[in-house]
Amino acid sequence: MGAEVFADACSQRSSPSGDVRLYRCRFSPILSLAADTDYASDSAFIAWQAVSLEYLERIHILTQKMLRDRFDPDDAPRAHSDRDRTRLEEVEKRRDGNLVVFSGHSAFIGSGQRLHYQRILLDVSRGREDEEGTPVKPDEFTSQDLHAAIVRAFDGEIGLAKSLANIKVYELLFVNGLHIQGNDQLLPNSLRSPPTSVDRSLLIAATLRPTAEARSYVCVEMPGWQGQLVVTMFIRAVHTGDSLYVDWTFQVLPPLKDQFLQIDRLYETSRYRQVSTSLLTGIRMVVPALFSSPFKVVRTWRLPRIARRRQAHQSHAIRKGYVFDYGAQQSIREDACGTRRRHYFLARDETMYLLLAQQTLTRAVRVFLKDHNVYLEQFDDQVKIIFDNSIKVGNINNSTGVTIGDNNNNSSAKDNGSQKGEK
Repeated sequence: MGAEVFADACSQRSSPSGDVRLYRCRFSPILSLAADTDYASDSAFIAWQAVSLEYLERIHILTQKMLRDRFDPDDAPRAHSDRDRTRLEEVEKRRDGNLVVFSGHSAFIGSGQRLHYQRILLDVSRGREDEEGTPVKPDEFTSQDLHAAIVRAFDGEIGLAKSLANIKVYELLFVNGLHIQGNDQLLPNSLRSPPTSVDRSLLIAATLRPTAEARSYVCVEMPGWQGQLVVTMFIRAVHTGDSLYVDWTFQVLPPLKDQFLQIDRLYETSRYRQVSTSLLTGIRMVVPALFSSPFKVVRTWRLPRIARRRQAHQSHAIRKGYVFDYGAQQSIREDACGTRRRHYFLARDETMYLLLAQQTLTRAVRVFLKDHNVYLEQFDDQVKIIFDNSIKVGNINNSTGVTIGDNNNNSSAKDNGSQKGEK
């Protein structure tokens, strides 16, 4: 605006003899500076408005779509590219799949921290005694037969899930990500991710003939508190000759970290306050945004190209014999886990899930062995030792903060160690 006013003043003061050219020539540096100043101020104003509008839109999304009583997962925006949509669909299918390809030491990837572990070893070659005291020959059975009995003990028809809602029981095949290359059933295409599910015959084969690379487990998932607590039990039975080995592990996904629950402190304010807050925030953020925007544009342009080059390099290496690790390392839910139990009842439910599931398992195994005429005294003695020892899952005296894990003096890891010593 300043340049136009100044030029207009010069025009009014000029004579018809052409003195205006003299003014424009003499004051051209000043006019250029005024024009540059106007351009900079207009750019700053536009940038301020853009930053403020972006922040206002963020407030709108948080208050209208992300609050606890307004959140709808089905209302999430769709991915822009077909590739991203296909990938998200594959990820969603993995939730109902029966194949888990893991990386590193922990096989139960995505299930959180280890909460409790137990195992029993039995001699099943001796049969129970009849009414006359004569041993009866045990009936033959396989590991898969016992797995099927355990699934029935937890299902929704006659099992624990009939009494406790939301319990899911299924069988999973766990495979190390370094050992699936070259196996067409586990990896049909070496340049793509492993399938979400495999044929059930592979599950049965892994149960009957477990290997170092692939093993099948019965999984019992017990979610609670709207997903803030998820306790999962992994059970495996191995019947070899005259011996039966059964182990089970409890994994827990604790509540989210505090930083991911800040949304619960927000609430919808008046439109005037939203606009004023956005304008003030825009003033505070516009300068850093202006300086960082060129670098962000370059980074946004480079990242897809870097990813494509990296993928092309990996594909070339795999074709040439590189042993690629196809396993997952950590889930998003695991990365967001905290260590505190904010509610007394939540901590109690964690213990309840563990004890109920363990009792259901041992009862199902006992019924199964009894039906197959196996001598039960050895089994009963081991189970008694397991339940006689106190099973502590954290310290629930203070309901505002229960911790678990190897660094917790009151954790189940310490209890497991004492049980191992007593056994």
